This record gives sequence, C-alpha cells and structure tokens, in this order.
Amino acid sequence: MLEGRCKGGIVAMFSVRKNIWGKGAGKRAGNEMKQIMKVVGIAALWACCAQSATLSGPVAWLEKGCAGENGQLETGQPLPGVFTAGGARVVLEETTLEDIQRLFGGTLQENGESRWVCYQDKPGNRAYWFLSYMPMQQGRVSSLAVTPLEKHNLCGQPARPLSLTGVTLPAPGADLAAINHHFHTAVPPGAACATLFHSREAGQFTTLNSVHYLFNQDRAVGMMFSQVTTN
Repeated sequence: MLEGRCKGGIVAMFSVRKNIWGKGAGKRAGNEMKQIMKVVGIAALWACCAQSATLSGPVAWLEKGCAGENGQLETGQPLPGVFTAGGARVVLEETTLEDIQRLFGGTLQENGESRWVCYQDKPGNRAYWFLSYMPMQQGRVSSLAVTPLEKHNLCGQPARPLSLTGVTLPAPGADLAAINHHFHTAVPPGAACATLFHSREAGQFTTLNSVHYLFNQDRAVGMMFSQVTTN
C-alpha cells in the first residue's frame, strides 16, 4: 500500500476521498474511485519527491519552476519503465543505484529521504539524475530526471558514455505542440509545468508511470519520469 510510506501521499489520499464522498458520488464508486486513485497515486508520488528534495536536486528545481502549478493529465500513450543507459538495461523499481554506480562511477548522495547519483553530459548540456525515494524504493531506481547542466554543474563525469535509448518521450527542448501531439493531450499554452501519467493494472497491483515537464515559453526545459507500483 502507498499509505504509510509517504506522509504527503496520505494527506492527498484523505483529501480526495473526502471530496468524492462529500459530493455524493457513492453510487458510482466503482470505476470513478479507480480513476480518482490513479490521480492520487501520482499526487502521492510527487509529494514524496518534494519531501525528498534538496536545494541542489532536480525535484526542488522542477518544483520551484512550477511555483505550485502542476496540472495532471492522463494519457493513453504508454510511458517508459525500461530503457538502456550506456548499453545496459535499466528497469525502474528493479535496477538499483549501486548497479548504476558500477556502470558509470560517481558518488551516491543521500538526504535521509532519498538517494541519487547524477552525471554531466557536457556535449548535450544536460545533467542526468537517477533517483530512489527511500521510504518507497529503498535504493531501487524509481525516477530519471534530465535538467540543464548549468543548473546542476556539481554532477560528476560518467566513467563511460551515458547514452540513453528506449526513452520514448519528447526530450527537453521539445515544444508544447510536439508534447501534446505525442501524448494526445491538451496542456494549455503558457503552462509552467505538467504531469502526464499512464496506469496499468495486473491483478491487485497498479503501476503508475508519469512524466513531469517544466516549460519556459512553451518549450520543455527539464523533465523527470517515474514509476511507482501500489496495491
């Protein structure tokens, strides 16, 4: 269960439950409740991320840029939970930060709530952050963030080229029209940021994949995609 792993997630969950039942929606609790809980799952994950942020971390940078604005839109377009980095397979919620460190070197950092390792990509003017939220994932990679290098120039140099493949998402630099076209969504012009999510169910488990974009003048300047599985 997501409850008990992230205080912010519990607050979000209780808040949404109160709103639904307060509106007398009990008669259509089945499918509607599932839909609401998808949104709550994303909100809870973002709350966990925000609690884990440091002033130099990508979550803090993304959250500051959003200034409290974070529209959430469901998409039918699948989001990646598996990709390759430097030719090695990375599976969110399975691959560990130690696995990443063995591949690319670097220093694991921790703030009590999260652990991460980040790398510079000077030719691409980007920094890549592999993150694990300790209350939920305990060292397993749950998110990959891509931020401008000048914002986070303390990240280390990878021991081997960190080329990503299989990340089937518009990258930073993409304009809003391309992102809306890819996800079949309607993020409004002028938005500071948006979270797009896709869910799938397997038995009693629900896997939520999300991607968070930060925009500047309708162009993505940073992103973070994540995965969390709940029951």
